[in-house]
Order: sequence, then structure tokens, then C-alpha cells
Amino acid sequence: LLYKPIDRVTRSTLVLHDLLKHTPADHPDYPLLQDALRISQNFLSSINEDIDPRRTAVTTPKGEVRQREG
Repeated sequence: LLYKPIDRVTRSTLVLHDLLKHTPADHPDYPLLQDALRISQNFLSSINEDIDPRRTAVTTPKGEVRQREG
């Protein structure tokens, strides 16, 4: 449930990427789409950088390895 807002940004980033592929470079919205895509990718990169160092492996009683935030 906590990842739902981030998932929405991820899906929006994919939509922006596809929209940009199908938008002619001379279209007036093309630079705006590039900026929006860049901003959303930078946001997702910063989220990933913040999350990855805090994850540590945890072994469950059944021997399964899970990731948790440390």
C-alpha cells in the first residue's frame, strides 16, 4: 500500500516515454514532454537511491531470504 504512489509515478513515466516516442520532434509539446519525463525519471532515481542502502537481507524461520528496510 505504501508503494502505490510510487507505482503511479512509475506508470506515468512509462506513459510519458511512449507518448514522447510517438510525438514528432517539431511538435510544440515535445520539449515539455521531455522535461516531464526527465523530472519523473529523476524523482524515481532519487527514491531508489534512498531505499537501496537501507535494505538488508533477513532470513525467515523457513529459511527464505526477504528484503526489509534497515
